[in-house]
Amino acid sequence: MKKLRWYYRRLKLMNLKEVLFFRIPQFVQTSIKGHFQQRVRRAPLALNESFRGPLYNSEEVQHLFLTFPFHGTFKVFTEEIDVLNFNDWRKDVSTGIISPIAYYGRITKQDYEKNGDVKFVSEISRMEFLPFLAFKYVECEEELYLARIEEILKDWSKQNPYLYSINWTSGIEVGIRTVNLIYTHHILNHFQVLSTETNRLIVEIVSESYRFLKNHLSLFSSANNHLMAELMGLIVIGSYFKLSEKEFAKWKNMFFEQIEEQINDDGVNMELCTRYHAEVCDQILIGLTFLKNAHHTIPEQIWQKLESTFQFTQHVDYFGNEAIFGDNDEGSVINPFFHDHFSLYKSQLQTSNFLFQTKYKSNEQVDFRNYLIFGSEFSVEPHDLPEKDKLFKYSGYCFLYDHNSRAKLSFDCGPIGDDVSAAHGHSDIFHFNLEVGGIPFLVDSGTYQYHSKHEHWRDYFKGVTAHNTISINNKNHALNNGRMSWINRPKTKVIDISLNKTESICRATTNAFEADKVVLTREIIFNKDQNKILVKDFVDTESTCTYELFFYLHFHPNTLIDKKGTLINLERENRQIRITNNHFENARLISGQEFPPLGWFSKEFNRKEETNSLKFFIHGQGKCEIETTILYD
Repeated sequence: MKKLRWYYRRLKLMNLKEVLFFRIPQFVQTSIKGHFQQRVRRAPLALNESFRGPLYNSEEVQHLFLTFPFHGTFKVFTEEIDVLNFNDWRKDVSTGIISPIAYYGRITKQDYEKNGDVKFVSEISRMEFLPFLAFKYVECEEELYLARIEEILKDWSKQNPYLYSINWTSGIEVGIRTVNLIYTHHILNHFQVLSTETNRLIVEIVSESYRFLKNHLSLFSSANNHLMAELMGLIVIGSYFKLSEKEFAKWKNMFFEQIEEQINDDGVNMELCTRYHAEVCDQILIGLTFLKNAHHTIPEQIWQKLESTFQFTQHVDYFGNEAIFGDNDEGSVINPFFHDHFSLYKSQLQTSNFLFQTKYKSNEQVDFRNYLIFGSEFSVEPHDLPEKDKLFKYSGYCFLYDHNSRAKLSFDCGPIGDDVSAAHGHSDIFHFNLEVGGIPFLVDSGTYQYHSKHEHWRDYFKGVTAHNTISINNKNHALNNGRMSWINRPKTKVIDISLNKTESICRATTNAFEADKVVLTREIIFNKDQNKILVKDFVDTESTCTYELFFYLHFHPNTLIDKKGTLINLERENRQIRITNNHFENARLISGQEFPPLGWFSKEFNRKEETNSLKFFIHGQGKCEIETTILYD
């Protein structure tokens, strides 16, 4: 039933070409061909002898472990495992449910009773810890780490026979797992400690992964970060191992095409989610570095596309606080899990400074992610240039700063997600985050969960009521098409922009409520001399048109709130902001309401906590203007 509902919702996104040339062949692949392919034994892939990967040095590895001491505790969202002892590779560690060995074409991933939460299962089987176990052996030469790697590979292979496990149901997981297996192989081979058995196991899994990926690419309405991760996997395999020239050229051309397609003209990933932007950036980076190490020519415009992505990354992490837009499930390809307070964004800015001689603020020391990718050639040059106010006009993100007060306002004035399915987008048009003194006050409510078991909460966290914005007649900005898609996405347009040191202005409009005969406009005026922000909302409609306007603000859970009529005082860590609005006297502060949900915050995937949300509504007729004033110290 759940699978039929998925197909019904996905059908709304498909055209006839997708049905005929992708979905029907996909059905044949999983229902018929997969059985045959599982039974056919093929020779494992052979190494590409001309591949010259990153060079590592044992003294450098030892120094890195002194800076970032190793431990075996791997965080899986709200749970933890010990990578030195864990052996249940189909287990959802949040519930204890172990999914059965079953043919992948018959597995319903959303069957919670049988499989648990697939996110917890697949996150562990990405094997992001494996390269660092290899590095740990290099550092200390304790045999237990080599033995542990071999044990993991044996157990995983036994518990996940090809096409007979939940870990063979998603190409993105196969692609990321493949990258970590090949990095592990390269490290052990580089230091000449690769055993015959470990070599056999890795090559066997990677060979099976190649067969899977080339037959299961996510195309048409599935073509988002999943396709990029799958192509990354094919590129990494084809660079490190020998493929036919014709076959590898196919994957390389598709990879380049998707880089052009998925990175907007302003450098932002098409899914318009900060975390997915970073994850796709790494998928591109890793694919290109493997191509380079295999002596393939990379067009200059592809390098330029990669370079452009870091312009957006520069604005995500400010004093350790991340500007969250859209889904955030903490996804990554490389995960130095034992680094305290590791920031993927800061690490990527370190990458940019190294590759493109940019001068972004980044980590001051070489981190393990960059060392794994680049090896001994990587170097760090610290920079401390402040971020400048910036509008990413094509994608619709505006970042405004008052560095004297360490204040940052992040404004979403663009569309919801991508043009494919908007799978990871939220109904957050005109939402903004605000931090002052490096402390978040007004926040995005987060993501919490994807699983259909929690669809009630999924609808809330991705919906309009979980964001600092306005709804007309209690509607989302687009039509919710299930857990992972939107349809009837509206248009947005920036109609005024002025960015300077003393005062910046961004004004945008949307037709999201066109069916209600309403055009909504929001203008943000950030006056840095006066420590003052004006948020002006305009409803443009016919004089006889009536509507209900809902206004929402969401406060960080640790914020102390004092509401006095039209004034709200917020306080955190000796920092205060004051918010006034003539309609606040009719506003309610709501915390932890379950039906309908309101007053919740999700700092990380699978965790939610109560917070204070402000809500008021106006019975309006004709044009309307609402002004909110924010004063910060």
